[in-house]
Amino acid sequence: MRPENKERKIITTSPWSPFQYPIFKILWISSTISNIGTWLHDVGAAWLMTILTNNPMWVALIQVATSLSIFLLALPGGALADILDRRIYLISLQTFMMTVAGALALTTFYGKTSPELLLFLTFFLGIGAALSTPTWLALMSELVPSTELPPAVTLVSLSINLSRAIGPALGGIIIAAAGPAAVFALNALSFFAIIISLFGWQRPPSESMLPAERLFGAMRAGIRYVRGSPAFQTLLLKSSAFFIFASSVWALLPLVARSTLHSGPMGYGVLFACFGSGAVLGTVILPKFREKLICDQLIVIGAMGFAVTTFILSLSSIFYFACGGMVLGGISWTLVLVTLTTLIQQVVSAWVRARALAIFLAVFFGGMAMGSILWGWIASHFTISLSLFVAALGLVIANFLTYVFTSGQQLITDLTPTGHLPAPLTEEKPKHGQGPVMVTIEYSIHQQQAEEFYLVMQELRLIRLREGAFFWALFQDIEERKKFVECFMVESWLDHLRQHERIAVTDRDIQQKASAYHQGKNPPRTTHFVAFDMPKKKRL
Repeated sequence: MRPENKERKIITTSPWSPFQYPIFKILWISSTISNIGTWLHDVGAAWLMTILTNNPMWVALIQVATSLSIFLLALPGGALADILDRRIYLISLQTFMMTVAGALALTTFYGKTSPELLLFLTFFLGIGAALSTPTWLALMSELVPSTELPPAVTLVSLSINLSRAIGPALGGIIIAAAGPAAVFALNALSFFAIIISLFGWQRPPSESMLPAERLFGAMRAGIRYVRGSPAFQTLLLKSSAFFIFASSVWALLPLVARSTLHSGPMGYGVLFACFGSGAVLGTVILPKFREKLICDQLIVIGAMGFAVTTFILSLSSIFYFACGGMVLGGISWTLVLVTLTTLIQQVVSAWVRARALAIFLAVFFGGMAMGSILWGWIASHFTISLSLFVAALGLVIANFLTYVFTSGQQLITDLTPTGHLPAPLTEEKPKHGQGPVMVTIEYSIHQQQAEEFYLVMQELRLIRLREGAFFWALFQDIEERKKFVECFMVESWLDHLRQHERIAVTDRDIQQKASAYHQGKNPPRTTHFVAFDMPKKKRL
């Protein structure tokens, strides 16, 4: 009999329960302050660009400057977050971003900011965001237990949305009263809250006894993990179907406020505040939605709601009607983004979480960047209304098509490392850099169970590949048909030791399912081979 795969259902806790952990509460408050500063910058940069030029493409490029930097650098940022001390890493990045924001404030105050310089400095702020955002998202699993992860992600979204509700409206008031330079200066000051909080956090040391991965090796491991995770690939597809089309609102909203609705910076800030208010409302009602709907339904409902918002902005010239559409957009955005972020954190192992989130962010912001260029081009050559209308129609069609792909959210696999598989015992331990390493496992399988065994081994194949193997195959002895040999190869002995260290509960269960088909008193025989290289002295 095949043993059942043990899976656990998502545990629903109080939406406020992560606040019982002091470090989470402190970092949540400080990040909210910093997020308000970020929204001050976004409003100030977009509005300043409309002052410097009336070209829709230049205005849309503000969104592209941030999105493109995150698209290009999110994966290196995630790799660094997985191999460096996250506390020191974040402090360095926040200091860098504070310096860039301060430089933008000074150049704007003295009237030296050009469209090119504004894009350049915004791009550098995006670099800081690209390198730090995967770290912030992965940090949740360190600050709260796994059972508190869904409400923790929701509270992070609440922080972003509260700042979205406060920051743009506050930015509009400050711009009207003191000009864009003031909001850039306040953004620079907001990074102090994060830096101070991080200095007060004592991060526990890593439990791994193995040396840290190198940057490019860590990046390859992240990509390899994604290739071996169909669930993660499905979530990336759903993300693309949403963000490419949803980017139209962010790219063209300054022009909608200025040209279609004929409102000033205050009106632009109010539109953002309406969106943020809707997002806060979405955060509050999301736990109730989770009780009644599966995640695929939440994603498609959110996408349809955001399509309605985009339709409203494309057709309406009434300011208050547009505000109502932005409230709906905030609710819909929250349903999609929080659901996707939570699922991604739950379908990847802890050792690669920051890299996986970085790949998600690359898809997120890559879609936003490409979409912004597309919608800006359409608005430049035709009209703003037509660009938004086409984006809304595309949002409906794309998300309807991807609804057929399931994310499997109701049962979340247990990716907690087991530590049950010790390193192989050898007379002379190979050096960490020796390789490649070939591992063979011999099974004796009854012919009537060969087909079932093969299906389980395909699950095991994905685990081997995402945990470090660059080759995997299942062989059958042509003379002794019941004898099967699983063979996989990794680049070095150190990579194989990491495979032993990273075995998760679900991985172990699948290995046990495969071993359950083995006939015989002894367990399947495992053999390790290391590429032979004759010592230099003997070569001579």
